[in-house]
This record gives sequence, structure tokens and C-alpha cells, in this order.
Amino acid sequence: MLRGSWRQLWLFLLLLLLLLLLPGAPEPRGTSRPWEGTDEPGSAWAWPGFQRLQEQLRAAGALSKRYWTLFSCQVWPDDCDEDEEAAARPLGWRLPLLGQRYLDLLTTWYCSFQDCCPGGDCRISNNFTGLEWDLNVRLHGQHLVRQLVLRTVRGYLETPQPDKALALSFHGWSGTGKNFVARMLVENLYRDGLMSDCVRMFIATFHFPHRKYVDLYKEQLMGQIRETQQLCHQTLFIFDEAEKLHPGLLEVLEPHLERRAPEGHRAEFTWTIFLFLSNLRGDIINEVVLKLLKAGWSREEITMEHLEPHLQAEIVETTDNGFGHSRLVKENLIDYFIPFLPLEYRHVRLCARDAFLSQELLYTEETLDEIAQMMVYVPKEEQLFSSQGCKSISQRINYFLS
Repeated sequence: MLRGSWRQLWLFLLLLLLLLLLPGAPEPRGTSRPWEGTDEPGSAWAWPGFQRLQEQLRAAGALSKRYWTLFSCQVWPDDCDEDEEAAARPLGWRLPLLGQRYLDLLTTWYCSFQDCCPGGDCRISNNFTGLEWDLNVRLHGQHLVRQLVLRTVRGYLETPQPDKALALSFHGWSGTGKNFVARMLVENLYRDGLMSDCVRMFIATFHFPHRKYVDLYKEQLMGQIRETQQLCHQTLFIFDEAEKLHPGLLEVLEPHLERRAPEGHRAEFTWTIFLFLSNLRGDIINEVVLKLLKAGWSREEITMEHLEPHLQAEIVETTDNGFGHSRLVKENLIDYFIPFLPLEYRHVRLCARDAFLSQELLYTEETLDEIAQMMVYVPKEEQLFSSQGCKSISQRINYFLS
């Protein structure tokens, strides 16, 4: 597990520095103090600073091996042996000297200027249990998204030898949860979330604002994809406002989305996910959902078969966007067009409740109703769907707090 004696020395010096700075460091049981009983004023053992130094050096010597094991398991998890990690956490041992908080601070500080692994791969977590919990508990009114995202992403990342990248296109009105789900993916697949070196997020109007520079953007995008894939064997690229991307820019992604034959016995395989987030044709989703509800269907009975064919056809026929006219759509290189359904009154209440809980604020059922009633609902006759989804909920809460 160890990567050279220099790392042991490096960690010991860091631990020693923290030990000397932290007050109240305990010493191991059963050790005697050479200065006990030495009260002569001129004795070196009587110097308080020296006594404290002796105590902390003894404590460091007794615990440094355990700290090294825990520290290295946090910094280089791929090289961490489970038996060694368990040995560093015997029953009843609770990091008596620095505590887990100080160990985490040390890890963060070390990694701020020293590579913790050859690439970003050691920071990949793929916490599918956490992703499932987030989708089931934190996401409201999107049963189709819950079913598709977890199954599709997990299935792809557990494929031993992927022959193409995975492309998912999220569609729906603003505030229905597209960015929210993208963040869930990032937070559960990568330990550093959006700060991970394996994740890149692009906003069309911010990163690629001028059509006349498309060729330059293509070159830059190709370089960033290549650089990220060289650093990480599992990468995630998010394109927000996808409907505003130039078709020429999307051509850069085609080689990654076309199926390729296995290249013999390749030693390295890469897993790449492209997420496209768009409000494009959210109105079609709403029309189909409204029609089904009026026909007596319950919301949870709506399936992908009801929505995806309409959604894909409408995207292709739309004339005022580059995404629908790109070869990614026309040649069926997008794996799934995932519809986000319009949110109803009950979903807005749940969003308001979550917002209160996230800020550790007290609320009443009446308050949740008041916030939900402040939103605008459409169509005008039925008043079924929140026109902003769950957006602006936090502003509504601030209104009650002011």
C-alpha cells in the first residue's frame, strides 16, 4: 500500500506539526515521564515547553502508524487494503489525538498542493445507493426520471467494456428538476462533485456565446474532452441550455456516441456520459400529460411510451434550434430523451418543505400551503401545473422570514 518511504516521512512531519500546535494532546497509557519527581529549578526536564514536547512526541510515536493507514486510505483509496484499514480502527478506538475532523483537514490541505493519485480516478465513488435515495426522497413528481436515470447510468457504468459513450437528454419546463438531477449524479458518482477533475459543465450561452467562433469552440471542446478522458477513466460532461448549442459544435461529440468495434484486447476502457439539459419542447410534454390526466389516467400510470415518441419527433421538427437539427438527434445517437413532467400543487408543497428543512427552519402545514398558493398555475382553466415548477421557492420562504 505504501508508495515509498518519503510518504511516511512526509506524513509523520505533518502530523508532528499539528501535534505541536494542538493543545491537550494525550499520551499513551503505561508510559512513564522521565521528568516526574524532578523539581530542581535549573533542570531541563522542568521546562514546561520541553515537557509538553516530550508528551506529544510520545503520543505521535504511538499513533502515527494508525494515522498513516487512515490518511493513506483517504488519499489513495485504490491502494487501501481493507484488512489494514480495519486494523487501524480497533474496537473502541476513536482517533483520540486529532479526531476525524483534523484528519480530514490534513487530507484536504495535503491534496491542495500534492497529487493524491495519478489522476482523478481515485475520487470516483459511484455511490448508487446514495443516488437511489436522492432520486426517491429528494426528487418530487418525476417517477419516469427515477426509473430511467438510475437503471441507465448504473447499467452503463457497470458494463465491463463499453463500446460508446452514454447520452441522456433531459427535457421539460423550467423548475421541474433537470439541473437538480444532474447535480445528484455528479454528487453521487464523484467525491468532489462539480469540483471533480472528471466532470465538466458547459452552459451554451456562457461558454459558446458567438456563432462566428464555432470553429474555435470546437477545437477547445475537443481538447477539454480529450484532456479529461486522459485524466479519468470515467468522465461526465453536462451541456446546459442544449437547445442553444450550434449543430457544428455538437459534431465534436459524434465519434464518442457512435458504436465502435472492440479494438482487440485493449487494456484501458473509458466510460463517458453526456448530459443535455433543455427546456425544448416542454410544452409538448405538458400537453400529453394534461390529455392523459383528463382521460382518467393517474400521473403514475404515464409511461415513456406515452411521451418519448412525441418528444423526439417534435424536437426534430423544431426549426428554431440547433440541437434538433444536429446529427446527434437525426441519426439517433442520443440514447434516451427523458421527459420531466410538469409539477402540481402537491409537489410544490414538498419542495417548500424540503427548502425549510435544508435551512433548518421551522414550518407549519399552513405555511407550506401559503407558499404553494403564491405560485402561478396553468392552463388557465384547469390550474394544474406550476408555471415555474419549484423555482423561486427559496424567495418565497424569505418573504415569510422577513
